[in-house]
Amino acid sequence: MTAGDLSALVQQFLLFHGARYTSRADEENWKTVPVTLQVPPQPIEALQLAAGPWVVVPWRLAGADHLQVWLERLAASGSRPRVLVLAQDRALLAEHHVLQLATAHRLDIVALCADPPGVTGTAQAALVAHAFDADMQRSMASCNPLVHLAATGDARDPQVFLERLRHAAPQVPVTRSMTGINVLVYAAMVFAAAARPEGGLWSTVAGGFGTGQLVAWGANATGHMAAEPWRLLTSAFLHGNLLHIAMNLLALWQLGAMAERLLGSRAFGAAYLLSALGGAVASFGWHALQGGPSVSVGASGAVFGVLGATVGFALARRDTIPSHVYRALLRSGGMFVLINVGLGLAVPVIDNAAHLGGLVTGTAAGAALSRELPPGPQPQLGTQAAIAVGFLLVLGIVFRVALGLAG
Repeated sequence: MTAGDLSALVQQFLLFHGARYTSRADEENWKTVPVTLQVPPQPIEALQLAAGPWVVVPWRLAGADHLQVWLERLAASGSRPRVLVLAQDRALLAEHHVLQLATAHRLDIVALCADPPGVTGTAQAALVAHAFDADMQRSMASCNPLVHLAATGDARDPQVFLERLRHAAPQVPVTRSMTGINVLVYAAMVFAAAARPEGGLWSTVAGGFGTGQLVAWGANATGHMAAEPWRLLTSAFLHGNLLHIAMNLLALWQLGAMAERLLGSRAFGAAYLLSALGGAVASFGWHALQGGPSVSVGASGAVFGVLGATVGFALARRDTIPSHVYRALLRSGGMFVLINVGLGLAVPVIDNAAHLGGLVTGTAAGAALSRELPPGPQPQLGTQAAIAVGFLLVLGIVFRVALGLAG
């Protein structure tokens, strides 16, 4: 294992437990220069990590003299780290030199040895990190937490970030609930249609529902909206056929879990419903401008809003997430939108207005409802409720304007 590998693992471990880079330059250049991370206070019974600035050096120093010079330069720059983490051969850094430097500069020095095997010093001054497979971790049950890093590679890899996010927020109840509600509504529609004299279970599943059935269940229908505005929400839980619901729920399942973990379940639920309303209002307004009757159903506006909420979070919390993850979110989000808008232009029955309305609403809601990642402080319920009410007022105004256009 190289010094760079060890540095990546240490940074990953600290980020997992709430640390943040102290500057954008450190985050961008974490592989090539010593980087500083601010480690938050940890419960003593949990980790016993020293709170304060930690400097992680991603390369091996030539020896104690080199380390002394480097520390003096660090002090001259005004940086006073609490802990210095080195990837260092024990033969090049004697224990008495480590202790002298630690005393002189008032910091703790952790020396990680990249060579196998064996503990090479006191618990404070040195740790062994030569193997990270599951068997070795089990055999090191009593070692310092730094030894228990998983071999996931690059600490800035988006996949590593997602693994940390899954660990911090393992449950996604709103994503599961929204998926379940859509399935239950579709099943109820299928069995209700199959019970009709002209119906049949398999013919309903294969052929889907007619316009009259969708309107009866609460579709977004231009001729009904003035008297029945609740259709803006109910239409987001209706689907025209099996393929329609399958595509929407597959996208919801893939996008929703990460968005819910980023925003928190309460904020994610609000963003989902607001996006559903935003998509329905946009669809109604667009068809009102066209001047003809229309019937629109589907969760796709909400699904686009889920994507938008993720992007909105990334834009609002640029300093919270790694730059590689930030760019990956924007890249994948842009591709998703371009592909689906292209499909909408090619297939007339696809409601691009609902997609874009949900996307814009979700992006704004995701930014407004964004939070610090755990274990940072989370927004109060009252604050989130006020934001949601503000969005509802704006959507209500847009809907009233659209009603005027519909005449």
